[in-house]
Amino acid sequence: MYSRDGRDVLRTPALDENDARWFGERGFSVVQSLVMLCRDVRHDPRREVHSIPDRDDESIAPWSWRRLRTRRHEAMVEELLAVDATSFGAPWNMTSDAFETACRATGDHVVLVASRTAHQVAGYALVGRSATNAYLQRLAVHPALRRRGIARGLVRAGLAWAHDHGASNVFVNTEPHNEAALALYASLGFVADPRRLVVLERPVTWPNDGVTSR
Repeated sequence: MYSRDGRDVLRTPALDENDARWFGERGFSVVQSLVMLCRDVRHDPRREVHSIPDRDDESIAPWSWRRLRTRRHEAMVEELLAVDATSFGAPWNMTSDAFETACRATGDHVVLVASRTAHQVAGYALVGRSATNAYLQRLAVHPALRRRGIARGLVRAGLAWAHDHGASNVFVNTEPHNEAALALYASLGFVADPRRLVVLERPVTWPNDGVTSR
């Protein structure tokens, strides 16, 4: 739930057509359409012939929410959310609560952080695993540092993590008109999944809405 124009709004996660139909029958409207992509990681992606490390790969460090949530690393979380806000405009950017929820959404996860210096986050990826499926839940790179191989390095590190943690496939979704993201994922072996996803919203109606107190 988030606030827009002074009203509380409920938003669903990305849903397939069957689940979306249930919400549509209850007053939710589609606000975003997404395409899903899938990458097989049963074989180690690092052993593929075309897998040549970028210069930025070595600067990617794995973090967990358990570590990030400590007082000692509050500044790191703030930097991650700041980068996220530069990549996803409101209301699509992550709040601290949404970030925590995303980290806890799967049984296992990793936050991959790309740093240019010890005090500057260049970008990050959030990858979660549930059984044999892994999900690239978030990918954000600071606009000033794009086109330097950082996003590619983050996705590649996410594929390697998924393989090492027993996943067979990695799924990611993006908007159908995001040509840069689609080209990146295709170059790393992702293929289109026939399923389509949507995000829906509905304004919250509270019991006292429209009622004047006396």
